[in-house]
Amino acid sequence: MPPRRLSPMLACLAALLCLPAPQALAQKYPARPIHVIVPLPAGGAIDVFVRAVGRELEARVGTTIVVENRAGANTIIAANACKSAAPDGYSVNPEIYRKLSYDPLKDFAPVTNGFFGAQMIILNREVPVGTLPELVAYSKEHPDKLNFASMGLGGDTHLIMEWLKHATGAKIVHVPFKGFPEAMTAFKGNEVQLIALLVGNPDLARQVRDGEVKALVLLGSKRSSIVPGVPTIEEAGLSADEKIFNPWFGFFAPRGTPKEYVERMSDEINAIMAKPEFREKYLTANAFVAAGSKPDAFAKFLQSDRKSAAELVSMSGVKLDE
Repeated sequence: MPPRRLSPMLACLAALLCLPAPQALAQKYPARPIHVIVPLPAGGAIDVFVRAVGRELEARVGTTIVVENRAGANTIIAANACKSAAPDGYSVNPEIYRKLSYDPLKDFAPVTNGFFGAQMIILNREVPVGTLPELVAYSKEHPDKLNFASMGLGGDTHLIMEWLKHATGAKIVHVPFKGFPEAMTAFKGNEVQLIALLVGNPDLARQVRDGEVKALVLLGSKRSSIVPGVPTIEEAGLSADEKIFNPWFGFFAPRGTPKEYVERMSDEINAIMAKPEFREKYLTANAFVAAGSKPDAFAKFLQSDRKSAAELVSMSGVKLDE
């Protein structure tokens, strides 16, 4: 089977609770609550960011923002709710995944790219190595000792580690989990020894600094101020295009959403992220870099990013049925 076409990390501006289109267009937008669906458990850095955007939006647009968490199925549950929603502009659905059963370039209208993140690969401290080259050598000497966790088949946490195996020849077995809590429980219990995670998790950064976990490599070209001691890909002896590892988080609308609704939300979200105090508290503090873009510019970015995603799939060697 050919490799599954994977999407970048994304968010979706959709409609779950909607009015018939003619009636909706006759009203001043927004005329009723906007629903926000987060496909992750509550409390993580992304969930906190989305809720902060929601609070700011309430003040700016004068309506209630309702945030719901719908975790599960590698975010496909929330994604399908977004895709099937009526295009009237009354939900914001942040989707964060690499695996889709539909085409984000055809089924959604880009609103704005929110921000870029950074990921790093961490190692359980009970493994007797401290660097990536040492880890690769150890895995070859002990091919049945090391497992890596992911948050689902075909997701970025899976693909990144498959790419690492392909690039280095490391002998590591994949163990998929339903989500972050289950994966981290297994990691702390040394059932799995490696995992790729966002740098912006505050508790994770603290654990790295305190030596509770070992950080092998930062998947980027520059070191992070949050975990400055973690080497980059090149410093760890590997070479790769940073774009293939660069997770991004954006907002989308279902195809057919009125253009004026899309542009209004794009302007409002970008204005929120342009506020210095918001950037510092919800982006910089989590190692997120604000992006921000108009819908047309975001659409062009998506075309380029799809090529990077395909490159990662190809290098990882992962093949999944549709």
